Amino acid sequence: MIDRTHGYVAGLSAAAVAVLSAGAAATPFPSPDLVEILLLVGAIAIAERTEVLFRWDRDESGTFTLVEVAVAAGLLLLPPLHVAIAAIPGIALAHAASLRNPEKVAFNVASVTLAVAAAAGTLSATPAVGPLVADRPVLGLVLGMLAYGLISTASFAGLLWVRLPDRSWVTTLRRQMPLHAAANVAMTSVAIVLATLWLLRPDLVPFVLAPAVAVHLAVRSSLRAAALYGEQEDEHARLLRVVDGASDGIVLLDAHACIQVWNPAMTRLTGHPADDAVGRSVADVLTPAVRGSSSPATGRWTLEAAQEHTPVLEQDAQLTDADGDTRDVRESHAFTFDDRGRCTGAVVVVRDVSRQRELERLRSDFVARVSHELRSPLTPIRGFASVLLRRGELLGEEQRAEALTRIVERADHLHKLVEDLLLVTRIEHTDIAELVHAGPFDLARTVRSAVDHVRIADAGRTITVAVADDLPLAHADADRARQVIDALLDNAVRYSQPDTPVEVELDRDGVDVRVRVVDHGPGIPAAQRDAVFERFHRLEDPMTMRTGGVGVGLFLGRRLAEAMHGSLTIVDTPPGDGAVLELRLPVAAPEPASGRREWAVDTSPPAVPDLPR
Repeated sequence: MIDRTHGYVAGLSAAAVAVLSAGAAATPFPSPDLVEILLLVGAIAIAERTEVLFRWDRDESGTFTLVEVAVAAGLLLLPPLHVAIAAIPGIALAHAASLRNPEKVAFNVASVTLAVAAAAGTLSATPAVGPLVADRPVLGLVLGMLAYGLISTASFAGLLWVRLPDRSWVTTLRRQMPLHAAANVAMTSVAIVLATLWLLRPDLVPFVLAPAVAVHLAVRSSLRAAALYGEQEDEHARLLRVVDGASDGIVLLDAHACIQVWNPAMTRLTGHPADDAVGRSVADVLTPAVRGSSSPATGRWTLEAAQEHTPVLEQDAQLTDADGDTRDVRESHAFTFDDRGRCTGAVVVVRDVSRQRELERLRSDFVARVSHELRSPLTPIRGFASVLLRRGELLGEEQRAEALTRIVERADHLHKLVEDLLLVTRIEHTDIAELVHAGPFDLARTVRSAVDHVRIADAGRTITVAVADDLPLAHADADRARQVIDALLDNAVRYSQPDTPVEVELDRDGVDVRVRVVDHGPGIPAAQRDAVFERFHRLEDPMTMRTGGVGVGLFLGRRLAEAMHGSLTIVDTPPGDGAVLELRLPVAAPEPASGRREWAVDTSPPAVPDLPR
């Protein structure tokens, strides 16, 4: 594209040199008047820098220079060859600011030179009929300047064709041609008047040029104003995009606490659209039903207490939307002041801190739960260890065995707690699939082993295991599956009364082996059935909880089940009718060819005898 442009400009410049040389050779070259040449050079330079704005459509306009006036007047007053020669330094001088782009200067000089040559040739070929100015026909000048405009337009069209081969410029040029022709005739008429005055009353020439200068100055002022207005519009549009795209709510208040700006984030927080809020008093929009705070939005709100030495004020509040959902927010009020120190308004940035507050609550709850879970086993460990240290030789064999058993049990509890917390951390920073090594295994045996362990820890609890006789092997990680089942049994025992049974059912459902753990506790509220699978989530208040645990069992259970291509869900049950948790794992063995599903209910005592209490 650049090579084509260079070639076109070089060709146009060569054509201009050839035409100028041919004209000099074909016509006698009168001795030039240096003063006249310099005056014409200056006139061409000034006219080329003088712009007049024309608008021919609502959205389209064009800017024209007055160089045609200087050229046409020069063709009437000076030899045509002198005009062509003067055009070269005149155009170059007018575009002196563009000397860093010599290609642009060369194009302008070459196109004007060719156009002047065409105008001079047309003027010379026209017979001296009709009105004459300095023995030159006015008709010939008009025709010559039309030829000037045609050559200029053709040169520019050629440049566009080189740079835009898709010819998208043709329609624009076709629409502009009539206006260019009319402007050319108008400027030729002005040139005829100027040339006549120059011959008859040169002292009146400045009065004719004065309107052109005034128009030029007005156009430049208009263009500068339009550019400034465009910059302000762009800045305003950018500001609106920032305000509308902000995740925080933004409210702009004037000196009377009337809302000037209300962005989409505020609509999401309050349910009030911008059309309903803008122009109204903030007290009428942020009513007590919408905004709850110790400092309600009444009167001029915080503007009444605004002071220059505290330009920013922060407040906490709660916003309630149209659906009744309440969010905790932090408001930052930034005040503006005039030169007298009076508050002229405020920008209020409203940030939703509900998630932050929830994280802070979870962090506090987590610390309380972990502290409780660590303190509970450490107390008996310390107590039994102190007894063994101080009075171990006085204890009988059974008493020492019981003390050591309790220490081991509590140490195992601590070990499990630490392992669970470490696993939560590993899941957050490692691909959980790397922690699972699947293979076929007997899920029924794993379940019975887990149940036996619970029976040992809670001898008074009735736990039944029902296994379908056609139960296939499961394809999963046996150790991780045991960890999930332990969590389900722990949850069932923890949240049900000691005299209520826990039922475990195993069967096949399609391509899955299914384990259901049923308890008869208070159940899980429907609104909490997704939340209980979040880490550290507990249904009980950590300050008043009656059961242990830090709330990672079901979180780890679901994540591990999904890593083994299974699932862990809560089955819908009537409120207060206990909870049913269902674990599904893929089947490893093909379905038996025949066989009838029957239940074998295992209520036998644990294989390991009770340890002494």
